[in-house]
Amino acid sequence: MNHSSEQQLILARQQDAVFEIQINRPDKMNALTDAMYAELVANLRRAESDENTKVILLRSSGAHFSAGNDLADFLETEFTEQSNVVQFLFTLARLRKPIIAAVTGAAVGIGTTMLLHCDLSYASNDAKFSVPFIKLGLTPEGGSSQLLAQRCSQLKANDWLLTGRTVLAEEALSSGLVNQIFSSHEETWQEAMDCAQKLARNSQETLRQTKKLLKGEQIESVVALMKKEAEVFATRLQSDEAKAAFAKFLGK
Repeated sequence: MNHSSEQQLILARQQDAVFEIQINRPDKMNALTDAMYAELVANLRRAESDENTKVILLRSSGAHFSAGNDLADFLETEFTEQSNVVQFLFTLARLRKPIIAAVTGAAVGIGTTMLLHCDLSYASNDAKFSVPFIKLGLTPEGGSSQLLAQRCSQLKANDWLLTGRTVLAEEALSSGLVNQIFSSHEETWQEAMDCAQKLARNSQETLRQTKKLLKGEQIESVVALMKKEAEVFATRLQSDEAKAAFAKFLGK
């Protein structure tokens, strides 16, 4: 991996006890590549092990949170349990420190499913969420096949995952996918940072223990579910339907 050219696609900075990770590929709607997932994993692990970090904040540059996987890059990368994208989801699920997401514009695929592993999520009023796996001949990932129902109700999960339709900010808020919505991107980023700084005034151990109690015993069962999802997903990736859908999407 060429760190010098890839490094700037994921920015990281420490602000007091808050470790901010920023997806920085706005010209591609912050679509995520294999190399970017590797950087995200490295930064999450760094924040988790750093004694000075109490809270993690995840946001993006520009108009959109993330268009999900960069499909061209995704098709060139072998998809297994060891893939950087799957390791990113495992790392998120196992975080012991609180993580807050600030979502603006489009949050597609993993751009939405990663929120199921964040402790608090804030969104701008123009945020649009979608889990359109079915339209690509694929199946849910990131634990979403069960976590989405746990958070937003079984009916919402069925609706969103079976239709792949776009969910606007108000519906995401009323369904419990996000905590609050704000009128601008700047306000969303600022409010998320303010919240992170407030949380960081508490002791590290109290934050950790509270998160542990909130998550209960489900972490390893969620990881097991994600492994099962990844197996089905890998099989679907090789299917004729998925290949046709990808080719159509990429204009080939």
